[in-house]
Amino acid sequence: MKMPHRNPALFQYELFPRVSCVEVPCVFTARGLGKECALLPGETYRIYIIPQEENISAVTLEISEYRRYPSLDVRASEDGAVRFTLTLGREQIYTLRLVRLSESEPENTLCDFRVFCAGPDLFERTPMRGNTHCHTMFSPDGHEDPYLAAAYYRQAGFDFLAITDHHTADGSLEAIRASEEIPSGLSLYIGEEVHVPNPYIHAVNIGALTEEGCGLDRYYQNHREEVKEEVSRIAAESFSFLPYGIEPMDYAWRKWIADTIHRHGGIAVLAHPFWEYEAHNTRDDMFRYLSKEGIYDAAEIVHGQEPGCPDANMQIAFWNEMRADGIFLAPVGADDAHRRVFDWDYDSSFNEAYTILFAKDPSFDGFAEAIRGGYSAAVESYEGAPEHVISTYRLTKYTLFLLDQYFPEHDALCFEEGRLMRSTYLDGGSKNREGQKHISERIGKYAAHFFGRITTT
Repeated sequence: MKMPHRNPALFQYELFPRVSCVEVPCVFTARGLGKECALLPGETYRIYIIPQEENISAVTLEISEYRRYPSLDVRASEDGAVRFTLTLGREQIYTLRLVRLSESEPENTLCDFRVFCAGPDLFERTPMRGNTHCHTMFSPDGHEDPYLAAAYYRQAGFDFLAITDHHTADGSLEAIRASEEIPSGLSLYIGEEVHVPNPYIHAVNIGALTEEGCGLDRYYQNHREEVKEEVSRIAAESFSFLPYGIEPMDYAWRKWIADTIHRHGGIAVLAHPFWEYEAHNTRDDMFRYLSKEGIYDAAEIVHGQEPGCPDANMQIAFWNEMRADGIFLAPVGADDAHRRVFDWDYDSSFNEAYTILFAKDPSFDGFAEAIRGGYSAAVESYEGAPEHVISTYRLTKYTLFLLDQYFPEHDALCFEEGRLMRSTYLDGGSKNREGQKHISERIGKYAAHFFGRITTT
């Protein structure tokens, strides 16, 4: 498993909160960690406020010098903390440079804190790392008990997961049932990879069960003739308006899948559209049309499978081209892992691609609202390479900030919870409950401090 990098600003000093709201006064508290970095009570420190997108060189036409940026002086309190109030006026990353002042020495820079000032709609949302497409032993080509797979994802820092086994939602339901006995901070959603009428179709169903309590594949197997008649009607009705290059029956099956998912309250995702199954899984014209008409809610823009895979490169390029034409479909990343091991192979692209979701709450309804509103970013994260984020500009810069500033500590805490989930499950759910409750509370408290949900003292 990849270990998160450690930014010196994260373990020598601390600052809370790290996220504020545009034009809203925010009280920040900074302190040193350990005796070496302790701030001395009564001493004066200076905070320089450096906005990332407003380089003063553009105004002065000279090379920037940080002392020209706005600053304020603060005195450390008896508990070794400095507290100051800022009202930041634009959605962007700010550097807050902490400097020690001395009459006998020049300014001594101690730490560069990074904070993000978010617009009101983004500030009210909490970032969640998750996966919307993976497989377990309930897939013919999958491995591992579903709940153990879920525990591995929590160890890797995931906040939500949809297990999407081929042809069935049973794997996700099994994990959800187990989680009722072993509660954790990992949100588990119903999921299924739909292959109707045959393996040519790849679509992801998140959250939908039919009235028979099963996924779409099983429903189709139980009602073949009825479904085929419905799909034929869709194809006949669409023949007159489909653009050139869209085959009516291909379109009709994909629309039936999406419509059925939506009818049962779920989210419909186009799975790896350009994955090569002899030829691309989804024709270019079909990908564009389904996106333009809003028939699907999201598309996998990156997925695991092969590092640097050409189909992901083309999906990214195609998604950007559609955006340039005014077509938007929420981007998601998914590892499509069939086993959880810590060295990459074709079956295990575990944690090589994922989604950062900006949700109002971690429930499925919160997930669905965020996807429908386009509050998502797809991330590639191959071993030894920097993260690659695909989203809108505002969500990309926020995601990069979070990957650098929030997720390292978040992931370290999640690792412990995932380990406890696994051991508790293997022990029959009878052990580690208090330890797991304690670490879950720590994760929640850390997020609350980071995003300014509670007052830092």
